[in-house]
Amino acid sequence: MRDGRKALKQLLKEHQKDNISMSNFCAAPFVHMYVHSNEGERVCCMSTEKGLVTKNTELDLKKRWTSDYYKNIRKAFLRNERLDICVKCYELEEHGGRSDRHNFNNMYLEEGRQREGKVVELIPNVETGNQFDAPWDLDIRPGNLCNLKCRMCGPVSSSQFQQEVQKNKFMEPLFGKGEFQTSDCLSGEENIQFLLQACENGDRVKFLGGEPTIMPEVDRMLDILIEKNLTHVPLHFTTNCTNNNKRFIDKISQFKKITFNYSIDGIEKTLEYIRAPVKYETVNTTLPIYHNLAMRDYSEISYTLQAYNVFNLGDTIKWACGHGVMLRPEILRWPEWASLRSIPYEIRNKEFQRVLDELSNSRYKRHLKKIIPAIEQAMADKEEYHPKHLARATKMFDKARNQHCKDYLPEVWDIIKEEYHDIQV
Repeated sequence: MRDGRKALKQLLKEHQKDNISMSNFCAAPFVHMYVHSNEGERVCCMSTEKGLVTKNTELDLKKRWTSDYYKNIRKAFLRNERLDICVKCYELEEHGGRSDRHNFNNMYLEEGRQREGKVVELIPNVETGNQFDAPWDLDIRPGNLCNLKCRMCGPVSSSQFQQEVQKNKFMEPLFGKGEFQTSDCLSGEENIQFLLQACENGDRVKFLGGEPTIMPEVDRMLDILIEKNLTHVPLHFTTNCTNNNKRFIDKISQFKKITFNYSIDGIEKTLEYIRAPVKYETVNTTLPIYHNLAMRDYSEISYTLQAYNVFNLGDTIKWACGHGVMLRPEILRWPEWASLRSIPYEIRNKEFQRVLDELSNSRYKRHLKKIIPAIEQAMADKEEYHPKHLARATKMFDKARNQHCKDYLPEVWDIIKEEYHDIQV
């Protein structure tokens, strides 16, 4: 038996009295660290933290990694507990999708990690996660600096959105006062040394935001990695594909392995309506620049499937296919008014079926493997929200941005127009 498997089996025996099982197990808290400038401890970006969220915003990352919070979650998984915070992964799995939990387990328990031509197995440790006493997979979100203000976003994730809410007081009922307190999670010598320790033994550093490609904190971290000759460390960026600055492109080109999650929620007018003040042409130009640098099999478009873009899904899939990029829909849960449930069930399902029928040929067959599970999950959800909630939020945004839904999304406009006219903003 492999050393990693042997160590894990022993831990399972220690924490489970009977019927040793890994059906609910996730490797994430043993290998992965979520670092956010404005949040406390959290397992990963998919976890909801219901009942487990802590207020520990201590920015000593080494102390956080070995905190009681992490230890308790590691123990819970070893007991094969089904945690409420992992509901997003469980729901996706129930509809045939591949979850982040599946990905973590596959990477660190099934395949083993290749480093310098050798397979390095995970040896789980409740106290410190693994044999290297540091995470192998970093998710770093230094702040909310962003050049866009996407309608389904919020002040916590976008500085532009934050400023918009503060300027337009009529938006406060939806988003509060747009307050966001940030701290530099990449500052301090101890934190830098801990992150470098993680990078030396790790598998990936992910940068998210905001928009990480324009953040000075990310730029500084890249400089440190280059200075320390750590350009072999795989980098991952979640980006809105608007920054094609030559200085940034030249810098990331020094790294041997780069992957991207392209946050693109439509094309043409749909994109420009959702992700103001983006220009479709900028994204259309920047995407191939990034993709030429990318490890293509591990880079994809993340399409946040929602009320505003459900009628643009088919065209976006075709566009992605033309660029040679896989598209993976993610169903929007929050804010509720922007979710698919704001589109009547029969209307949205008719559109989903149209997309499946139109794309069910050999040209798009490969793309559909990642698309179908999300569509099936959406089609199984029969709950509906009254269109007045979507209409109210839409009118707020339209007023703040001098836009009008009917000029961009005619299908959505037909659904909300009566309520839109009646609402006072």
